[in-house]
Amino acid sequence: MRALIIDDEAHCIARIQNLAAEYAAESVTVLGTFSDIDSGEAAIRKLKPDFIFLDIQIHDRTGFDLLMRFEKIDFEVIFATAYEQYAIQAFRFSAVDYLLKPVDPDDFKDTIARVKLR
Repeated sequence: MRALIIDDEAHCIARIQNLAAEYAAESVTVLGTFSDIDSGEAAIRKLKPDFIFLDIQIHDRTGFDLLMRFEKIDFEVIFATAYEQYAIQAFRFSAVDYLLKPVDPDDFKDTIARVKLR
């Protein structure tokens, strides 16, 4: 499965990359990481990932702003964020999961299992 990470915090990107390498190396390929909405959108359109890890707050915008740029969301969305209060809104965008930072390894493994089932 091919994934992108869209987050404006380098240490959070590194955390997800490390979890992917440690717990899902055989099934997840991280195609790239992006720290703003515009480059994230361009990467999704160009690289056609199976799923994305998406932060809620990205600089002065939100991950929801990114998703609203797509007429059809043909990739799975996993939110990875420090903000609990956006979970309901995330699931309205058909999020596979909503991981709270710092991302727990067991939660990460469960999420990847869910993505595989889809």
